[in-house]
Amino acid sequence: MLAFGTLPGLFIGITVSLLLLLYRSSRPVVSELGRLPGDGHYAALDRHPESRRVPGVAVLRVEGGIYFANTDRIRTEVRAAAARTGVKAVVVDAETVPFVDVSAVRMLDALAAELEAGGTRLLLARDVGQVRDVLRTADARAELMRVHPTVREAVDAARRET
Repeated sequence: MLAFGTLPGLFIGITVSLLLLLYRSSRPVVSELGRLPGDGHYAALDRHPESRRVPGVAVLRVEGGIYFANTDRIRTEVRAAAARTGVKAVVVDAETVPFVDVSAVRMLDALAAELEAGGTRLLLARDVGQVRDVLRTADARAELMRVHPTVREAVDAARRET
């Protein structure tokens, strides 16, 4: 009788945990970054009030993998940043993106084309190996394949070429 009561509880616990994991991963934190005075590093604007936005460039950091369950949210965040007055480029800091799937690459590719049609560029910075591999395998557009090694270099490229 004890085993009969334990197994359903275990099943419910695992199911709830998996649903919670899917829910959280489908809503990753997307932070806007600003340049810190002095050293020029980039930090979240909401956590570091001394950081400053870069004129004409929105810098976003996605904190989690990008895959089919969260592409809509990330697209919405990037579009909102790109729609701000004076923004000519959006840099996505991918250092905290451990993985992407093919649907995410397709979304980024389509989003880059959409933004480009409106006069805004989408640039990537600081990818990890798996992200780079999937971008290459999924035939992402040239702009997305040219991942900048640092946020500073991506911002400099965005300001130079806009």
